Amino acid sequence: MIKKIKLKNFRIFDDATFDINNPLVIFSGKNAVGKTSILESIFLCSTSKSHRENDLVNLIKNDSLASSCEIIADKSYRVVISKEEKSYFINKTLYKRISDFIGDLKIVMFSPEDLSLIDGAKLIKRRFLDLEISLYDKEYLKNLSLYKKILNERNNLLKEEKIDKVYLNLLTDDLAKYLSVVYKKRIEFIDVINNYLKTICDDLKIKSIYLEYYPSYDPNDISKSLKGKIDKDILNRNTNIGCHRDYFIIKMDDKDSSIYSSNGEKHLICIAIKLAIKQYITTKCNEEPILLLDDIYQALDKEKIKKITEYIKKSKQAIITTTSIIEIPDEILKDALVLRIENK
Repeated sequence: MIKKIKLKNFRIFDDATFDINNPLVIFSGKNAVGKTSILESIFLCSTSKSHRENDLVNLIKNDSLASSCEIIADKSYRVVISKEEKSYFINKTLYKRISDFIGDLKIVMFSPEDLSLIDGAKLIKRRFLDLEISLYDKEYLKNLSLYKKILNERNNLLKEEKIDKVYLNLLTDDLAKYLSVVYKKRIEFIDVINNYLKTICDDLKIKSIYLEYYPSYDPNDISKSLKGKIDKDILNRNTNIGCHRDYFIIKMDDKDSSIYSSNGEKHLICIAIKLAIKQYITTKCNEEPILLLDDIYQALDKEKIKKITEYIKKSKQAIITTTSIIEIPDEILKDALVLRIENK
């Protein structure tokens, strides 16, 4: 359970400390007062990434040289960001390899940005899979990193005026080897999430939801698929198939949710997926993650609010943001630590 959050020159905060040693925590306040930034700092200390920014330098408060955030739970997690470098600490020990830092603080975050899992580009969907699996499966992260390295080397070779085809075939064999592992682990992850979604959809009394994966190659013979595209790759000077081209769609009641689902249903779909990931982490790591919920009750009716509240109440710790505590059910409010965030 998170006990304290310390922010320095982080987003709009100069120097702020929040004591939150409680299973239920609510940050309440108007828009643009920093509620989501507080959740972002926790996400950063778990994943080494922001859920809103690709460039972490943008997290540094205007005119500051550096920014830091520290999350104090059973351990202390601290990230320091400057324009020159990013540093990651656990209990004051500097971790030079991000792979050794990520995933130690276990969290699941829902935010309105998650709707991009339904409507967003294929790249966003691939990033979602890579992040969620990499946090708790170091073999996946290792093979994905090697795949990207070989892919970059292969694409550089394809751009050369005179291509060494023997070397190209060797790189293709290596690419197939790492791709095989990445594909297998993505499918395993999706199968587990789909299995948890069956129970969650029943609990929430919503239509069935599942993720359907679309590979750009024949999974039964990845090597043959890659080699069958070599002439096209040479012509296009780029690798045309692989896990960097794969994607998934989310189906609700056997229909593509990006086309047929309402905004309210899309909101529920993303919540259900995050609850499934929470169960995935709990089972895989034998440790329940902390729930970070940014405006979770938005666009939900009373029945769905009641159902989701049951999940929140059973959590190890849930940290919720809201523009108004009127949105929060009384059964959560009565046990919650409520912190009102005001403008400066």
